[in-house]
Amino acid sequence: MTSNQFSQITSVVIVLVQDHLAAWALSANQVPVELPIEDEKQWIACTKREKLSEALAEIDLLLWKHYPLHLIYDAKSQSILEAALPKLLVQLSKRGWQILSYEQLAKRCAFTVNAELPKRGLVAESLLPMLLAADTTERQRLQAATHREHEALLTQQLQLEREQIIRENERLVAQNAILRRVDTEQLMSYLPALFPRVFTVIGGTELALLAGRIEPFTIANPYPEPSPETLYQLQRQFKKLPIDNQRQIVGFVSELPQRQQLTPRPEMRSQIEQLEAKKHA
Repeated sequence: MTSNQFSQITSVVIVLVQDHLAAWALSANQVPVELPIEDEKQWIACTKREKLSEALAEIDLLLWKHYPLHLIYDAKSQSILEAALPKLLVQLSKRGWQILSYEQLAKRCAFTVNAELPKRGLVAESLLPMLLAADTTERQRLQAATHREHEALLTQQLQLEREQIIRENERLVAQNAILRRVDTEQLMSYLPALFPRVFTVIGGTELALLAGRIEPFTIANPYPEPSPETLYQLQRQFKKLPIDNQRQIVGFVSELPQRQQLTPRPEMRSQIEQLEAKKHA
């Protein structure tokens, strides 16, 4: 494009149809000028949400300015657009913008829509002039309606993300409550009776933090394995604990990321599995 053409640009159009992208620059009373994406003036495949944001960034770099954007999409590409919106909205905040339905725009100018990619020349000749139409009131109405529609989609997505965060927070609060109820002395005493080399997997500082204790536990490294006699006594004592205490100790371990690295001692496996099953029931 020449410097004169750059100076006359009023807005940019990105058309997203059939999971493909193409772009044009619009100027008043001028034929739309096709813009390259990935150095190509053709339909570019867009099957990932990042592609839309990358294409807009490439156009901004090419034109050295954040021009107002008309983003036209079809029903087939709606899921790509929805996935791209959170990141795209950051870029859109720097400019005026509107998002338009390809099918609705095509209907207004009697442009044929089918399952094939339209010819780019026809898009430029038939569809894009609608965006420069003198009927400003109608264009503003379409922009407002479409903006509301996509704000609703974004609001729905943000609501889902908020609900996920709330659920995760509730899980962490519940986990923290369990950890704080665990008697740390019992924890230190009985973990070796339940899992071999447990303090090799979970260090003293890490264990203290997870149990809600400021002072780190002093644990020898490597921690010596208890003798068979000591194990037998500890396991007997564990089985005599109130069932709630047993559940707290086993529940503490089952919530840890390191749980998958710990293998129950064979003689305690059945009881540990039963306690874990009751916890998740």
